[in-house]
Amino acid sequence: MFWKLLDDLNFIARCKKYNLGLWQCPNFLFLAMGFLTIVAMFGTYLVSKWFDNETVTIVSVSAVGMIIFTVGNFVVRGFEKVAEANIMKSEFISIISHQLCTPLSAVRWNLEILETEANGKISEKQKIFLENVKKSNDKMLKLVSDLLEVVRIDQGRSVFHMENINLVPLAEEIIDDLRHLIKLKDVEVIKKFDANLPQIYIDPKKMKIIMENLISNAVKYSYDGGKVEIKLYPEKKKVLFVVRDWGVGIPRYQHGRIFEKFFRSDNKSRYRTEGVGLGLYLVKAILKHFSGEVWFESEAEKGSTFYVSLPAI
Repeated sequence: MFWKLLDDLNFIARCKKYNLGLWQCPNFLFLAMGFLTIVAMFGTYLVSKWFDNETVTIVSVSAVGMIIFTVGNFVVRGFEKVAEANIMKSEFISIISHQLCTPLSAVRWNLEILETEANGKISEKQKIFLENVKKSNDKMLKLVSDLLEVVRIDQGRSVFHMENINLVPLAEEIIDDLRHLIKLKDVEVIKKFDANLPQIYIDPKKMKIIMENLISNAVKYSYDGGKVEIKLYPEKKKVLFVVRDWGVGIPRYQHGRIFEKFFRSDNKSRYRTEGVGLGLYLVKAILKHFSGEVWFESEAEKGSTFYVSLPAI
């Protein structure tokens, strides 16, 4: 707690981190404003005590007001710069992602044509090379898609097409889509789906993002030859989607940051698992729009269990 307080007060390091000058950095400006306000109040008290003159008191109060106004103006400008940088960052990501989408989609389309037309004319080794190119291209497409979705959510431009759906077929589809990853990790997928699962009212594409991120994470962060358990069941007018793994887990001291944008836990970095830290941020951000909840239990080296709760119809 003490070290965290010291870190919070180290405004110079924080300003450097965000590449801001002292008079543009909110951390420093709030501290300066607080200090100046206290000094100004004390100074006004002394002036009113020593000089029994209304004019002097009015001038001193006006001077204090001007100082606070000036510092406040710096605070506002600092926030404006941070806000402008955030907008520019979002616009840059959006433009780059859109520019990448077209060539990546074209690569995938041409690869599929090549595979179809070259059927029986290429060796097994060449097929493996083509499959590796497709996998790498698909990873890039998913990253671009996630970046675009993050920008849309942050800017409030995400579009939803609502339907009544059953999550069981969607879960089966996602497991099938991830079959190559599951095979690569030699993971056993245990499915426990309620036969009478109620429907939910949601955008199927957005729900697929949620389920795909949680299932793929469980597989990626499992040890080779491990298990992943996926459950779908009703509970108190809710539908629960639960994914459990017995993999690397998340250190307890990092539990509070797990849904942050671009955050990856120490364990995940140490085991060199792929990803940029957008998946769980997207899961939580999307669920907010559907009155859904997400929470988890995890322990380092013992695995994680993620829970998603959504209103049943």
